Amino acid sequence: MGFSADVVKQAWERAAGRCECTRKHDHTGRCYRQLVWENRGREGRGKWEAHSISGLHKDSITDCQILWWKCHISTF
Repeated sequence: MGFSADVVKQAWERAAGRCECTRKHDHTGRCYRQLVWENRGREGRGKWEAHSISGLHKDSITDCQILWWKCHISTF
């Protein structure tokens, strides 16, 4: 189950178009990588995905996190 377009847009605006990842893998602290709105998914520079923080995919801004594709796949 995915997030609604409204929730994704709100999360994108909160993130200011930058990765919100704070996990320690390829960076320390928040990632902040610049993302491209049109490149949601696996294609192109700045590719990203909306990620469920809880793993329950609640359609809520509090459960939606914007992650650069590499940070998104490292959460699995």
